[in-house]
Amino acid sequence: MIAKPQATHVAAILAVLVWSTAARSELNTVTCSLQRAATEFLGSCDVPCLVNALAVDIDGPNPKVACHTPPRRVSAALRQIGENWLGTMEGKHSEDPTRFEIVKGRTGETGVAKTPFGWFALQTMRLEDATLTLTIAANRQLPPTTDDIRIIQRAMALVADVTVWNKQDNRICPPDPQKWSVFCALTQATVEISGGVHYRQPALQMVREVLNEVGGTRLNKHRLMDYNNHPDTTLADIHNLLRTAQTRLEQRIH
Repeated sequence: MIAKPQATHVAAILAVLVWSTAARSELNTVTCSLQRAATEFLGSCDVPCLVNALAVDIDGPNPKVACHTPPRRVSAALRQIGENWLGTMEGKHSEDPTRFEIVKGRTGETGVAKTPFGWFALQTMRLEDATLTLTIAANRQLPPTTDDIRIIQRAMALVADVTVWNKQDNRICPPDPQKWSVFCALTQATVEISGGVHYRQPALQMVREVLNEVGGTRLNKHRLMDYNNHPDTTLADIHNLLRTAQTRLEQRIH
């Protein structure tokens, strides 16, 4: 005689099935709900598993990564500055930069959500009474622009030879250093060209995507630092990494 499953087990299975159906219908959509608190809005965002795993690339979700857990809820804050919004969002790791920026789209154009998980298209943004809600289409990173090409080229210039290459990176970039790691060179180039530290700028994301392919056992928690510091990595490897990223960015622009 086959025992019937207990009601609690049935309920749990049904809950998983309901969540799985919803997840498929709203694939990789980040949703935020923030409440007015004086001059800013505070609340949280639900980040899908693949987005939280940093497994959404410029061409879409990484097919080698599988995620089946419910979205992760992270804290977020925004305040309006002119037509745009600037604030913070909790990233994947506690030490990740938390810059969160909403750039309003021009007439007929989609807005941009610059998050610690990537740059994505802003689907909807509504302010009703004291509640600000956002829907972010995070099924692919936003495509690059010519600024991203310039960032790669400037980073290449900063690590032009071994005398200015820092092979002991700690992801802390001091002002006016004598040597540059690939992470700090890309960060500095982003500041110079984009006007601020945008950790998930498409240029940096493309470098990480290339690293996922060529890094092998040299990668661990922080891809750019790990690859830069690995004893087997040469400056020629760094230059090849940047050149490959530039070529792929150019292909997506053209």
